[in-house]
Amino acid sequence: MLVKEGLADHQRFPAVRTAGSQVQITIPGAPDLAVSLKSKPYTEIYEELRKAEAYHIRMLDGALIQFLFTFENNALTSHRLAFFPSPMLEMYDSVPEHYDLDETFADMVGEFSVKFPLRFDYSSSDEEHRDVDHPKSHLTLGQYKGCRVPVNAPLTPFRFMRFTLRNFYNPSYFAVDLDAKARLTEFGDVITPAEQGILFVTA
Repeated sequence: MLVKEGLADHQRFPAVRTAGSQVQITIPGAPDLAVSLKSKPYTEIYEELRKAEAYHIRMLDGALIQFLFTFENNALTSHRLAFFPSPMLEMYDSVPEHYDLDETFADMVGEFSVKFPLRFDYSSSDEEHRDVDHPKSHLTLGQYKGCRVPVNAPLTPFRFMRFTLRNFYNPSYFAVDLDAKARLTEFGDVITPAEQGILFVTA
């Protein structure tokens, strides 16, 4: 759908790994994803992920998108959905009109835009969960270790892409029919009353 709408120029179909009752939906070739969690400048993290093709979708402006899910006995146990915008747009330097004439990328090349990664994490583990401090489902912005914005529920790929398009490619959000498909599947709420008491994101 993203390729059809001219928003993505490369995709890598998900790899499925099975071990007993556990099923992982991951990236083909098992690239090293730990680099995205390391204390490195964002430009280095992005470049390593790009070179290793550690993504499922590469957007036309170079942004990388990952969908990682783990299921146990058909129940979701964890996910990591990540968006890594390109820290620089090489084509913009030589052919700026490519972006200037397309309002889809207006926010990406705006004079005051700041590139930062974001990640939606989910874990069903009660051991990892700490009320408010480490919600089962949360959003991390940038590379702040303590940033965990509560999210009411785990996200499906459609809901994640709806969030990404609406907030970072707003003109295209209205051209891609993600809303109808997003309603087809959803996960139940996992947010606690205390986490609802602070600012949180609705999936």
